[in-house]
Amino acid sequence: NLKHVQYDAVSYSGMLLANEASGFGRKIPSYDFGAAKIIVSLGADFLGTWLSPVENAKGYSKGRKIDEKNPSMSKHYHFEGHLSMTGSNADERFTHRPSETGAVAVALATALGVAGTSSSVTDAKLKSGIDKVAADLKAHNGEALVVCGSNDKNVQVIVNAINNAIGAYGKTIDWDKPVNYRQ
Repeated sequence: NLKHVQYDAVSYSGMLLANEASGFGRKIPSYDFGAAKIIVSLGADFLGTWLSPVENAKGYSKGRKIDEKNPSMSKHYHFEGHLSMTGSNADERFTHRPSETGAVAVALATALGVAGTSSSVTDAKLKSGIDKVAADLKAHNGEALVVCGSNDKNVQVIVNAINNAIGAYGKTIDWDKPVNYRQ
């Protein structure tokens, strides 16, 4: 009558449930930060604590190096409620209350024209930042990536819809190589 119980110290169940609800299965995809020209993080400290920071930093640094062969570098936008390692490395950082992560995700989806969403962000500076990021994501369709550190299934479903709208699947997000870091 022995029962083996296993859990993660930091839960990613919201992401797993959202991916399952979005039709990708109960798995976490691999993210190619090196292939992304535009990186948007909604509270995901991908250089510090989110998923696999060593692997993420390797890809991130690849897109940030400039030389004769690669005269341009990736652009990093970061939305967060508190300063993180990743936020301190962002090209542009936008702050909001931690409780507003979902509202920021919905506002970004609305700005990208994702059906069934309507923005409720009232802060003018934050709204302006969201509109700027949405324009940049549209301009780099298939070369962008949006990640989110929220453990809320509903927020992660919205992020999945955003990544679908910007053509990230199969380019900067690979569902064929899921990561098995979490249960």
